[in-house]
Amino acid sequence: MVMYMSKKTFLIIIVVLVIAISVVLCHKILFNTDDIAPAETNLPLEKQEIINDKPIQTGVISEISIDSIKGITQEEAEKLCYNVMGEKDEETGFIFSFGTTGAVEKDGKQYYVIRASWLVDNSHMSYIGDFFVSSDGKEIYDGFVQQGNYTMDKIIWSK
Repeated sequence: MVMYMSKKTFLIIIVVLVIAISVVLCHKILFNTDDIAPAETNLPLEKQEIINDKPIQTGVISEISIDSIKGITQEEAEKLCYNVMGEKDEETGFIFSFGTTGAVEKDGKQYYVIRASWLVDNSHMSYIGDFFVSSDGKEIYDGFVQQGNYTMDKIIWSK
C-alpha cells in the first residue's frame, strides 16, 4: 500500500524545518556556540582553563536565591538587557523578551540569570540564550543554562 502526503502537509513540514534550521543558525550566530567548551569535558570546572586554545570560565558558579541578591532589582536587570540589546533584533526584526529565571554567584560576585527569547514571525517565542547581569548593574555576560548547569561565556557589555 502506497501512502501519499497532501501538498498542505508537505508544505507544513517544509516550513517547520526551515524555521527550526533558522533558529539554530541564529543562535549560533548570536551566541557563537562553536566557542563553548564541550559538555563531556571531565575536568572539574575550576581546572578547565584552556580548551582548544580558548579560555573558558575558571570559577565555580553556584545557584543562589534571587532574594539574596544585594544590588539592583531583577526588574532593573531585565530593563538593562533591553537597554543594551534593544527592543528587537536589528537584523531579523524579531522582538526580544527578557525574564529573570534565577540567580548565581561566581568568584564572590552575584548575577541575575536572564532568559532571552524572541518572537519569531509574530507566531511563537523561541529561546536564544541566557544573560548574566551583575548585581551592581555594571556587567552583562552571555551564556546559557542547561540542565542546572550554568555557563558564563563572555562579557557583552560593561559600564
